[in-house]
Amino acid sequence: MTFAIRATGHRHPATSVPAYGGRPDYGVLRMSTNLIEFLPTVRRIRHGEHSLTAALREELSLHQAQRPFVVLAQALRGTTVEALLREVSPQATWHSASFEHVPPTAVIAAARQARTAGADLVVAIGGGSAIDTAKGLRFALAAGLDDPRALLPAMSAASPAGPWLPQISIPTTLSGAEYTRSFSATDRAAGDKRSHTHSMLASTAIVYDPLVTAVTPAALWLGSGLVALDHALEVYVVSGPHPVADALKRDAALTLWQRLAASRPPAATADRLACQLAGWMADHSPLRTRAAGGAGTPWSHLLAYDLAALTGVSYAVTAALTLARSLRLLAELPACSARQHTLATALGVDGPLADAVEALAAGLGLPTTPEQAGLSPTDLHAVAEAAARRGQVSTTDCLRVLGA
Repeated sequence: MTFAIRATGHRHPATSVPAYGGRPDYGVLRMSTNLIEFLPTVRRIRHGEHSLTAALREELSLHQAQRPFVVLAQALRGTTVEALLREVSPQATWHSASFEHVPPTAVIAAARQARTAGADLVVAIGGGSAIDTAKGLRFALAAGLDDPRALLPAMSAASPAGPWLPQISIPTTLSGAEYTRSFSATDRAAGDKRSHTHSMLASTAIVYDPLVTAVTPAALWLGSGLVALDHALEVYVVSGPHPVADALKRDAALTLWQRLAASRPPAATADRLACQLAGWMADHSPLRTRAAGGAGTPWSHLLAYDLAALTGVSYAVTAALTLARSLRLLAELPACSARQHTLATALGVDGPLADAVEALAAGLGLPTTPEQAGLSPTDLHAVAEAAARRGQVSTTDCLRVLGA
């Protein structure tokens, strides 16, 4: 489920989208809360090794789906995973294309095929781009869109009334797109990236089966794992104490800290499942909605949005580039520094948390500098200026976190 949070004297609307963009469900809570509101989003989460076949059969039965539409990541074409899915749902219509950064053309192409097929349910299997494409096609169908040029403007308007198709998400990475009630799409030619948030966009059901991740490239898996760690660490650091959220964030961070390196596919199935469940815990935390005037800016979350939109850098790489420097900047704030110290103790880190995060990213073989990611000074300034405008923050601070 996704949460809206109400603190004493201040309510955070369930439909609010934070100024810093990116995954709109994440953000800052300035004070301890005493009420958690559950939004009607994810209904069921199924997990376990070899759980995919039985889970998908039961979901199709529960929805009485006769015409499922499958959005399949290209990396899974011709694999045993595809064969299993075809066996479970021989009546499905299949769609596989390049979904990276979720271009409007890909969303509308998928929506057209789903409309022609008379789809009554969407199954998304792949990384964040495949899952967001599935959300996007459902949005397009609900809004009656058939022109790629109309998608981004519609995403900036009110949510369509529907009807909305249900979605089953089967993630192959740890980025967490399956859990959010939002999606982003990017027109790379125009340099335009937008997000839309609505509870109906959330997956109806999620299936975590580590065997599905065996074909995920190691760099993508590990990079998305660092994004999951980012979801645990950075949101914790910029948030006020919360008895439930703190426990979830700490446990999620500790699992990822201890087991991510060992979870490289195709080996270590148990470690991959542990990391999947840790990503679930990080995203299940009540600390997801930004409160005005929070204790600190979630720089890594803020900059990921524009890094991906303006430079084409994979979303899975962004945390490796920005998380450590974000923590260093946040450590200059006493409240955030104290929260970092608590996390470092929980993780068994001796020394600054930022240094340990940077060493972890480097040890995973991920790029930790702009040069390693192929980014130029011009790229960094463009990203910093765009992020500063959206987040109403300092361009200089954005450049510091980018390593410029």
